[in-house]
Amino acid sequence: MKLNKQKEFHDEVQFIAKISSYQNTFTKSEKKVSDFVQANMESTIYMTVTELAERIGVGETTVLRFCRKMGFKGYQSFKMAVTKEVAKSTHDVFDETNKDEFNETDEVHFIVQKALSNNIQALKETATIIETSELEKAIDYIISSKRIIFYGVGVSGNTAADARDKFIRIGRSTEAFVDSHMQAMSATTLTKEDMAVGISVSGSTKDTVDALKIAKENGAKILSITHFTRSPITKISDVVLLTGGRETALQGGSMSAKIAQLFVIDMLCNGVASQLKEKALQFKEATAKAVADKAY
Repeated sequence: MKLNKQKEFHDEVQFIAKISSYQNTFTKSEKKVSDFVQANMESTIYMTVTELAERIGVGETTVLRFCRKMGFKGYQSFKMAVTKEVAKSTHDVFDETNKDEFNETDEVHFIVQKALSNNIQALKETATIIETSELEKAIDYIISSKRIIFYGVGVSGNTAADARDKFIRIGRSTEAFVDSHMQAMSATTLTKEDMAVGISVSGSTKDTVDALKIAKENGAKILSITHFTRSPITKISDVVLLTGGRETALQGGSMSAKIAQLFVIDMLCNGVASQLKEKALQFKEATAKAVADKAY
C-alpha cells in the first residue's frame, strides 16, 4: 500500500487555502493556472480544459499536471471541487443576507420564475450563437447521408434518443447509442456515406468523443452539438452547432441545457423536412397512422 497517496478534497476544506498550501510546489506555468483559478473561480467552473489552457496561455498538459499535483484524478474532479466551493460561498451569502426576506410561498414562486428564466435564456442564447451556415451544412449532410447515428451519454443520451425518434418520423435511417461499448462498435461500421452526431454539453465526454474519433477514421461525417466552442469534440467535427444553457459540474443534466439541445434537434429536423417536402410529409403521415391505434 502506498502511504503517500493523495486524497480528493473533502467539502469542509477551504479550496483557496488548499491551493495556497501547494503554491511552492508549482512550476512557473502551473502557478499561472493557480493564480487564474483563485482570481476567477466562478468563470472557471464553466470552462473546458481547452478553454482554460487557452485563456491562461499554457498547454492542456500543464492544467492536467496542476490538477494531479493537487491530488485530483483529472480536470473534471478538480472542477467539481471548484464548483462546490463556489456553490458554498453563494449559499452562505444567501443565508446571511436573505434568510428573513422570503417565506415558504415566496421561495417556491422564486423557484418557478428562476426555472422559467433559465430555460428561456437557454433558448435565446442558442438562437443567438448558432451559425446559420453550419446549420445549413448539417441539414445537407443529414439529407445526403445513408445513415445518421446519434451518440450521447447521460441526459445527452436521452437527447440522442429523442433525435432518433424525430428523424424516424420523417423517413431518415437513424439510430442512437448511449452505451460506450455499443457506441464504439457501431462507429466501426460507419462509412463515408454515413454521419455521426455527438451530443455533449461540455464537449469533453470521453465515450462520445472516442466514438466520433472511430467514426471519423472510417470516413463518416461528424456533427457535434455542444455548448463549448473550444473542446475535444469540436476538434474532430466537420460541423459544430452550439447550444446555450451552460451547466456546472454540480448541474449535470440541467434542464436548460437539455432544452437547448432539443431546440437544435428541432431546427435540424424541421430543416430536413422542409428540404424533403412531400417525401417527409408522406413519412409523417405513415408513421402517425402506424401508431394511431395505440391510443384510446
